[in-house]
Amino acid sequence: MKIRGFIKRSICIDVKSEEEMIEVLERLSERLGYINFKAETRPGQIRIVFYGPKDIIRNAMTEAYEIANTVKGILYPDAKGLFSYSIKEIVSIIRGVAIPLNLLVYSLRFKGYEAHLEGGYVKTDARLEDVRDIASIISDAYEEMKFMKMTPMCKRLVALYTSIRDTSIYDAIADLEEANLIKKIGEDSYTLALEFNQALSKLEILLREEEDS
Repeated sequence: MKIRGFIKRSICIDVKSEEEMIEVLERLSERLGYINFKAETRPGQIRIVFYGPKDIIRNAMTEAYEIANTVKGILYPDAKGLFSYSIKEIVSIIRGVAIPLNLLVYSLRFKGYEAHLEGGYVKTDARLEDVRDIASIISDAYEEMKFMKMTPMCKRLVALYTSIRDTSIYDAIADLEEANLIKKIGEDSYTLALEFNQALSKLEILLREEEDS
């Protein structure tokens, strides 16, 4: 029986491998629970048939294409060898406190990866598991510093350092204070000893010198 106001629309998504097909289908099931749809598969392609109100179908089609592009970005590097991770994808894999995405990019670069933000994506040659691990360390650091007396930019530098060295925030504070990158103000408060970009440059020099020694 046809329900008044309901329509049927279909789209086709091309896939390169069985792994990609399975990943897309799993994500469709997880994220499109708000609409009736049927997925039909054939070698190299997924056909998705939607049934429901026009505006909801439009949203679901947009989301389905977004899912397909996200999976392609995760599985296949571009001509420059870079994977594309959407901001939504990165946010979804962080189970703790949200983090500044540029901080994730800084950490990836310090660890030797190529990384930059581009059009709502983090473009990097790091695999998703490595991105997830670094993002989780930064998130955990922010959670632990939530009630500590630090300026926001000081917290940013400490969180970055913990992800680079995979160390505790207390060791990070001690190391950064010793390197004159942060300083104590009063009894138990901290701030940056330099402007943030200057602190990044100095930190890069210090880490390079440490590697060379």
